Amino acid sequence: MAEEPQVQVEETEAPAEMNIYDAIREVLKKASHRDGLLRGINEAARAIDRGDAKVCFLAENCDLKEYKGLIRALCTEKDVPLVMVSDRNTLGEWAGMCKVDTTGTARHIVKCSSVVVTDVDEETQAWKVLSNYIHSQHS
Repeated sequence: MAEEPQVQVEETEAPAEMNIYDAIREVLKKASHRDGLLRGINEAARAIDRGDAKVCFLAENCDLKEYKGLIRALCTEKDVPLVMVSDRNTLGEWAGMCKVDTTGTARHIVKCSSVVVTDVDEETQAWKVLSNYIHSQHS
């Protein structure tokens, strides 16, 4: 009998568990690449009202409470998941509203109160982590 060739299997580390902040950043980045990211109160409100929104992100430190009330009401009415983000600068950076210098540091960040994702790759780990987070918040 001929000997079977031995196959060497490399051991790979299991991917580290992604936290919610990394998941949000990744979902927003992928949605932006797919032209599925709308930024600002006006675009967000229109997308939610039309029923195009998969998920909405709203900054907790939004200038006007009326804006927050409008987005919350629309999300509730249209059954769109709403994820609160602590800071407008952070949301603006994650939504790609900044310049990135040669070292990879975000510069000239534009503040953003709300972002809506309309097109998302539902097979990514980031989307699964975000979906689990949303379901755990609404349970």
